[in-house]
Amino acid sequence: MELKQNKSICSFCQMPIKNESEAFVCPSCNSPYHKDCWLENKGCAVYGCGERIIEDDQESSFRAAMINIEYLINRNQYSEAIYEAKQLLKIERRSSDLKNLYNKAVALINNKMNLMSSGDEAFGKKDYKAAEAYYKNVLKYTDDLETNFVSTRLEIIKDKIPEQNRRRIYYNILLIVIIIAILSAIGYLGYYTFVLKEDREYAELVRSDKANDLRSMEAMIGKYEAFLRDYSEGKNKQRIIARINNYSGQIAGIYYKDDWKLALKYYNRISASLEQEEAKTLHSKIYNVAFTEYRQKIENAKKLNSSKKYQESLNELKNAKLIASSFPESALGKENEILENNISIINKKISSLQKSNDLEREIKEFDKQLSELSSAGGNTLNVSARIIRAMGGGTYLAKETGSGNQIMIKSSSKDYSGGQLINIDCYQNGKVKLPDEEGGKLVQSYVSFFDSEESPNIPGGYSEFESLNERLKNLRRQKSKVDSLLKLNLY
Repeated sequence: MELKQNKSICSFCQMPIKNESEAFVCPSCNSPYHKDCWLENKGCAVYGCGERIIEDDQESSFRAAMINIEYLINRNQYSEAIYEAKQLLKIERRSSDLKNLYNKAVALINNKMNLMSSGDEAFGKKDYKAAEAYYKNVLKYTDDLETNFVSTRLEIIKDKIPEQNRRRIYYNILLIVIIIAILSAIGYLGYYTFVLKEDREYAELVRSDKANDLRSMEAMIGKYEAFLRDYSEGKNKQRIIARINNYSGQIAGIYYKDDWKLALKYYNRISASLEQEEAKTLHSKIYNVAFTEYRQKIENAKKLNSSKKYQESLNELKNAKLIASSFPESALGKENEILENNISIINKKISSLQKSNDLEREIKEFDKQLSELSSAGGNTLNVSARIIRAMGGGTYLAKETGSGNQIMIKSSSKDYSGGQLINIDCYQNGKVKLPDEEGGKLVQSYVSFFDSEESPNIPGGYSEFESLNERLKNLRRQKSKVDSLLKLNLY
């Protein structure tokens, strides 16, 4: 250890230690000493340190004490060994051998205490086999006195274990008897619950079978079918099927006049189980009712078609087709092609009806325009307007200066430019529709006096009149074709 020069004070004589050659440091607390002072004091002078110089006789005494501690450990006298080691450690704290002996004694006594405690606990709980194992293990750590105590316990256990075994055998026998009784009860309950379940439910179903009208018969059929789903391969299967067929036959035979579809549904279920003649007779009854309804649907469809109620007529035809599809092998089934043609005609009429209305509206508009052209007369009007723009073909879009209304002016004799203010004599030429980009509305049309010299009584001239008339004829031809389709009769 390096000392600070002229500043280390001897812990014994309280005088400065002048140089390192005469210095000594306590190995336990690092207190500084003169070597002579250390030897004179025979160890450390600091209170509580306890570091001492061991002389030869003391060394011999220490070795003897160590041997004694080891002897006590070998004799399983751990408490005495621990006590001796503690006393010796007060004198020699640095001895690793002494510390090892101390730790060994402590570990062994802990093992003994743990085993003894576990054995006592097992003994108290009457777990004699576990207690026996603990006590046998603890004998490795006990001294003579403790060995006698443990041996006594082992003797007691030796008597208790056979008694306990006999008691355990009796208990196990009783437990087995109880388990067998419980299993028997469970077995019977399982047999009653599962094996006899089908018979119990079938008996309950039969007791509740009191059907006497359509609703109750259908309800019972539903119950029997549910039973059959649960027990598809049960021993009551044939009896259930017989009851279902019985009710199905009653429904088909009694209610076919009121609801042939319901009757056909139940007939199809049982047809295979009926005799040939019986099945034929029942099917014929159902078919005749369905055929009557079919013919009624066709007649209704024709009447509605004549009344131009095309959607209602289409619905009747579709219903008739459903009836026909229920008897694919009969005469009704062969009328599918006729039904398809009629449905196609009605669909075309429905799609053409709007077109007919649109043509009718256009024809009325052109009739009105021709009427206005024909009755306009030959009197001229002086029109004052500002040109908006040229529309092509000598036609101009303008705005009247007085009313501010937009007008169309036809003047092939002069060219006008946008923004030009004009004042010309014109004839009225009916109303024309502006292009979509100009708003698409109807405005008054005028034709210049100079452009109508050949026909002063018709403001637009014959060319305009003939053009409108030709368009009207074309619309009427289209209307005639559509009307011919709408007048078609059903097959």
